[in-house]
Formats: sequence, structure tokens, C-alpha cells
Amino acid sequence: MAGAGADIVVAHVGLTTAGSIGAATSLTLEDATSAVQAMADAARAVHPHILVLCHGGPIATPADAAYVLGRTRGVHGFYGASSMERIPVEVAIADCVREFTSLRLPECD
Repeated sequence: MAGAGADIVVAHVGLTTAGSIGAATSLTLEDATSAVQAMADAARAVHPHILVLCHGGPIATPADAAYVLGRTRGVHGFYGASSMERIPVEVAIADCVREFTSLRLPECD
């Protein structure tokens, strides 16, 4: 993509693993970080001013993204999809249902 003139490259490290329908297998966060760095380096070797975003695999929470961004050079941010729309909704719904199902019901005659 860098060779084709793209201004932005997404360093995609696989299907997101979190949530109820997330991928069953993935890289570790450490291995994903190394892969993101390798992709960023390869893209920048072709296009020195390209923007690089990380995405996917085990990068599913803000803490995961912070981990990757804190351990890479020249990665400009995170591209969110399931991690920003599907997974937070799943968590919120599960928490809400858990609260309702834990209600103590009054005795009825």
C-alpha cells in the first residue's frame, strides 16, 4: 500500500479476539506489537511520511492499544472497529442483564 501511494496504512494483526464472537486464536499482545512495528518500518521504508495505525487481533481495549502504542515507534494511533462498537455494547448489555437477574423479587401471595 505504501508503494501504491497510500497516505495511511493500518497495521492489521488479525481478527479481534475479544467479545462473544471474537476470534478464538490470535497473536499475543507482545507478538502483535512486534508485528505492528515491522509493518510500520516496512511502510516507512517506502513512504517516510506515511501514517500508521494499529488494529485487530489482541488489541481490543484502550489498555491494549496503549500497550502497543507505548512500545512502538512511528505508530500514530489505533483504528477501532469491533473494539469501539461491538465489544462495549456486549459488555454493557451483559452488565445490565446481570443487574436485572440479580434483583430480589418480593414475595407474592
